[in-house]
Amino acid sequence: MADEAPNSRKLGYWETTLARTADGPADVAGSNVLREDLPLPVCVLRATALERNLARFQRFSEDAGVLLCPHAKTTMSPALFGRQLAAGAWGLTFATGPQVRVARAHGVRRIFYANQLTGAADIRYVCDELRRDPGFEFYCLVDSVAGVRLLADRVAAARPGRRVNVLVEGGLAGGRCGVRDLPAAVGVAEAVRAAGAHLALVGVEGFEGLARPRGDGHREPVVREFLRFLTGIAAALDERDLFDTGEVLLTAGGSSFFDLVVEELTAARLRRPARVVLRSGCYLSEDWGLYREALADVHARTGSAEPALEPAIEVWAQVLSVPEPELVILSAGRRDFGQDAGNPVALAHVRRGSAERRSLPGAGWRMAAVSDQHAHMAVPPGHGVEVGDLVALGPSHPCTTFDKWRTLYLVDDDYTVTEAVRTFF
Repeated sequence: MADEAPNSRKLGYWETTLARTADGPADVAGSNVLREDLPLPVCVLRATALERNLARFQRFSEDAGVLLCPHAKTTMSPALFGRQLAAGAWGLTFATGPQVRVARAHGVRRIFYANQLTGAADIRYVCDELRRDPGFEFYCLVDSVAGVRLLADRVAAARPGRRVNVLVEGGLAGGRCGVRDLPAAVGVAEAVRAAGAHLALVGVEGFEGLARPRGDGHREPVVREFLRFLTGIAAALDERDLFDTGEVLLTAGGSSFFDLVVEELTAARLRRPARVVLRSGCYLSEDWGLYREALADVHARTGSAEPALEPAIEVWAQVLSVPEPELVILSAGRRDFGQDAGNPVALAHVRRGSAERRSLPGAGWRMAAVSDQHAHMAVPPGHGVEVGDLVALGPSHPCTTFDKWRTLYLVDDDYTVTEAVRTFF
């Protein structure tokens, strides 16, 4: 104790453990999921699939002549932000003030804020960053005269030293934000013009993913109609000379109808040059349900297998119990994977002490129920699963699985960890 500083004290067991594990294991490279080197359950990203998705969707965007500004809220992982930007992404899209702060703290230079910027603290932060860093580009949305005036007043008070770029947002009846008709869009744009000392109108934006089918059950006509509404707004504002830039941004694009976004928005004919910005985010990991089906629809519409994306995200769990002949209880539940787009599917089985993966057929393997930390998997007769074995699950909708984890792991084809990937939700 003689060498101990006067105000120091020894950390207790739990304090030491929490300090060591707060950001995930410090040195996991070389650990193997199938050998149970990591605590289970665990969420992994298959590195080979992820890198292929990254390259293929970037190439798809470039071949289509559009810019890619992926919605990075999907992963909220700076390690993955860097990969997307290095592959050629024009910028990254975010939706909340805290997400913008994470992006800036990790060096993102061009941010598309796909939302209305209204909060006083958020506006002050953005303006401070615009003033501090001349290389920082920021874009946000407006959809009402009241919103424009609020933003302009708060920007004026914050004095960023330059105007804030805004886009008029088009919306759907019964949907989220966005103007519902052309006169409203013109009124918002005229309000931006009136606030010209503080705001610059640079484009038109919308999110087609909320379009719902009519009686025939098909979404494509409604999506196309909405995208043409956006190009109609752009044409009306262009005709009235309300844009404050020589090049107009036209942007939409979730991860389900990006082919229609490219087709419809690139068809816009304005007096000014237009650049289409695609904002799909889930291409990086894909999934085993929602977006796998959406991608099949894209391929059917286009008659092409491009982009050839593949699921990269998996949740590995352990068999805790086989309490009934055709029921297996796994060590992962709703706190480990999203359920908003359906339960995950069973992908593979690994016997305890073995690294050999057995692919599981879809028929007979069904998620019967889910609780916080348990999955109740109905299994066929002769399933061959025992207590202590491992089972891989394929989630649907990556956004609501990523946000369950503070650390995910990139793994090679043998499920050896190559990198720990932190998230900042």
